[in-house]
Amino acid sequence: MGYSGAVSKTADSAIGTSGKPIRLFAVNMLSGGTAGQLVLRNGTTASAAIWVREVGTVSTGKTVTYGTYGILFPAGCFYDDDSNFTGVTFQFIEEN
Repeated sequence: MGYSGAVSKTADSAIGTSGKPIRLFAVNMLSGGTAGQLVLRNGTTASAAIWVREVGTVSTGKTVTYGTYGILFPAGCFYDDDSNFTGVTFQFIEEN
């Protein structure tokens, strides 16, 4: 295993080191007046294949967990930001 981390994002960006395998365990989404849509891609850009799609909850937070083993994004995990989120926090491990 590599290093573990938690990071908050408010714009399109890689989770962990761009292109490194990422194992995602949980996401906390904070939506504004419209429920945001979380899109996570396996890769390094906004055009990479979508692997996860989650819908937030209007004007409140929502946490989604991905179990004991998480979800592995072998080509890296890219967060495709939705402007309806005021913040999204990711809990992950960057694998070697």
